[in-house]
Amino acid sequence: MFELDTEVRNWRTKLERGSSLSARELDELEDHLRARVTLEIELNPALAPAEALAIAREELGQPKAISSEFARAGQPRWRRIMWAAWALYAASFLLPTVVTSGVVSPSGGVVDFTAYGYEFFVRVFREGELGPPLVVLLLNLPMLMTLPVLWRSRRWKVPWLLIGAVGVGTLGFGILSLGWPPTIMADGAGGPGYLGPGYWAWSASCVCAAAALWLRRRNWASARPTNGVASTFGPYSREDHV
Repeated sequence: MFELDTEVRNWRTKLERGSSLSARELDELEDHLRARVTLEIELNPALAPAEALAIAREELGQPKAISSEFARAGQPRWRRIMWAAWALYAASFLLPTVVTSGVVSPSGGVVDFTAYGYEFFVRVFREGELGPPLVVLLLNLPMLMTLPVLWRSRRWKVPWLLIGAVGVGTLGFGILSLGWPPTIMADGAGGPGYLGPGYWAWSASCVCAAAALWLRRRNWASARPTNGVASTFGPYSREDHV
């Protein structure tokens, strides 16, 4: 007995494994496949469901070709936001992150100090200045965990709430520092420090990445209810058709 629903599910499973299509895109293709099968049967009532399905599958093409077609149609919005997040993250290394002005050094001189993003990391991890290395590492780890997502790693899951909390928390700290500047220790001297554009770009990158992951989660989630209504066809068998 040929059951159309079973064969369509098998086709969808094979397509899912052989492509990077999201669940919503698979839903769209499945609807198109079913509609095409119905059309073939209406045009040729003598056609068996298995034959109609074979014709419809051939017209849709192979998994790789279908995936490429969807990729050409346009990048998902979440991926564009994720690229923007990483652009901000990269820019944060080239922009001033911490700025101090009028700090009196142990020798009695006045020190004006600016640390760019890359200098900030060097001073933290090599010289032990500007902040605890473990805290800095933990705050950057969630962003680094999103890197595989850019290469269509479907199974790689990063909790968007985690990176969102880092972004919102660091933005909140930055806003608070506008009224109460933190004390920065550098070059043997300490004094009030101000967070530069690099810090704000880094914080914003975490917020953007969290938004991208949230959209990605929605995109991969099927638009169809788990226990939804039965399909249009129902258990379609060759005997029923004949």
